[in-house]
Amino acid sequence: MIRTAMYARISQDRHGDGLSIERQRADCEKVAADRQWAITGEYVDNDISAYSGKLRPGFEAMLADIEAGQFDAVVAYHQDRLTRRPAEFETFLATCQRAGVKLFATARGDTNIGEGDGIMTARIYAAVAANQSDAASRRIKRKNEERAAAGMPHVTGQRAYGYELDKMTVVESEAIVIRKLVSKFLAGDSLISLARWLQAEGIKTATGKHEWRVPTVRNLLWTGRIAGLLERNGELVGPGKWPAIITVAQHEQIRHRLTQNAQTKRRSPRRYLLAGKVYCGACGTKMVSSPDGDRTRYGCRKGPDHGGCNKVFIAGGALDDLIADAVLTRLDAPELAKALAEQPDDDAEAVALTRQIVADTEHKNQLAQAFGQRLIDQSDWFNALKPIVERLEVAKMRLGRLNSHNGLAQHVGNGAKLREAWTTPEMTLQTQAAIVASILDRVIILPATQRSNRLDVSRVRPVWSL
Repeated sequence: MIRTAMYARISQDRHGDGLSIERQRADCEKVAADRQWAITGEYVDNDISAYSGKLRPGFEAMLADIEAGQFDAVVAYHQDRLTRRPAEFETFLATCQRAGVKLFATARGDTNIGEGDGIMTARIYAAVAANQSDAASRRIKRKNEERAAAGMPHVTGQRAYGYELDKMTVVESEAIVIRKLVSKFLAGDSLISLARWLQAEGIKTATGKHEWRVPTVRNLLWTGRIAGLLERNGELVGPGKWPAIITVAQHEQIRHRLTQNAQTKRRSPRRYLLAGKVYCGACGTKMVSSPDGDRTRYGCRKGPDHGGCNKVFIAGGALDDLIADAVLTRLDAPELAKALAEQPDDDAEAVALTRQIVADTEHKNQLAQAFGQRLIDQSDWFNALKPIVERLEVAKMRLGRLNSHNGLAQHVGNGAKLREAWTTPEMTLQTQAAIVASILDRVIILPATQRSNRLDVSRVRPVWSL
């Protein structure tokens, strides 16, 4: 019997009916039946793009089970359902090679990922899929820029709460909820109390799938959309051409209070090495670190302030020790030094990028002032702003990468020395966390298969930034 893993994915299911997944499942079952393969595991990711880089719990779970030797083959409707990112495909390929999985089939045919020609063909498909996604992304971006210049909302993405899918037509039942939220918030209610009120009333989000969480409520109140205001890259740029649900004055009061709340908060000292780095392998939510008696643990918490599945937990101290050891070992790995050497690392470029960011930010502010003083109209403002914003996005991304690599460079090859100093008083938790963050993007924790007080290393999947 050929044990087969079936993977299906859609990036957006606006009606929540999952029909696209069912069609993929039917096609995959036919592909397997034609080859007399037995589908012994099904993995599904709904409403998650394979190009965005977001965590896909179904995909990660499949990789873990392939690694564990549970399959002989993989089937998907098409290779781009599996992944549209060449780097992610390489991870899939390496996992299959370690597990001895050579058979990969789609509705278009078979690929032997255990031999050279098959691997080359699959890599070409991955590169083509990535290019198609990139081209589609550019087309959508241009279309949205044209709509924004005309005062129209973006047409992509999920339905915005309070409006129909066209983002122009008000959903009156939801508009009533928004007005109640605004009234309660301006009267002094906290965000968490509003989230609890929404859940207690049985009110659904725009997707109808998820519980109300504090970030969801905050984003709904913060957005200029509900006041009929157009936003671009997080900044208000003028009136939109859709009906407002609340007044501009209310919107300004909301933003003032939210800003005041943010300014009065003080970040508590770091208490956990991997805080903010641990993600649930079941639902993709960031896991929360907390005390557990005299120990600590990371958990996927459920509730208005978290929004996880409440199903995945792991011992904090043991996980911290495991990842710290993996980080220190990786810092001395020859392949890391080679990879870093291939990355551009130019102080002069960093200085130039910083100067460009400062100059373009000043130009953007000057344009905003000119628009506010009605020296230029909205169309001229957008046309002038577009190249500035594009340069800023590229420059900030490039500078971030340079800074990240510079932080990592001082640690590469020093893993053994850092290990000796790891538990000394001079090595603070903040310093340890900075070292870990220089190389670790995130840690994915898969669900436990059995109860145990010992750390199951097979559940832990570190994702390296380099």
